[in-house]
Amino acid sequence: MENKKRKKAKSRLQIAIEQHKRDAKAGSNLSNIRAMLINIEQKIEGLKSQIRVDNREIAELEKQLIPLRKKRDDMNLEMAELNEFIEHFDRNIGPFNGSYDSLQEGLKEKYDIAKAKYAAGIQLLVDVYDYHPMYKRWHDTFSSTPFKPK
Repeated sequence: MENKKRKKAKSRLQIAIEQHKRDAKAGSNLSNIRAMLINIEQKIEGLKSQIRVDNREIAELEKQLIPLRKKRDDMNLEMAELNEFIEHFDRNIGPFNGSYDSLQEGLKEKYDIAKAKYAAGIQLLVDVYDYHPMYKRWHDTFSSTPFKPK
């Protein structure tokens, strides 16, 4: 029984083979890690290159933004001036809009009266002088052109 409990002694050759297998496995792991590091370093260099390109593009866009910002500031200034004009107009000229409308109405009434008197005058010419508003007759001494206000 003592023999069964005791482990079998390994030969030197078996120990060397096992050691070689462990070293090979560790070397394989190191190779994989080395390959991963090289891959990551390449990706980092690619990203650094993209960052340099992006920084150049940002600088170019900043150059293009300078005139646009100036134009925006000019437009804001113009808008402020126009808003000030609108406030001035509403405050000083706005009250005249109501009087303008009433003036227009008064002018329309006077024009309607003038049209009626004009029509009455033409009718007087027809009645008294035998005037025909559409054409001049050869024997008439009266001369005018027909006109009808709208």
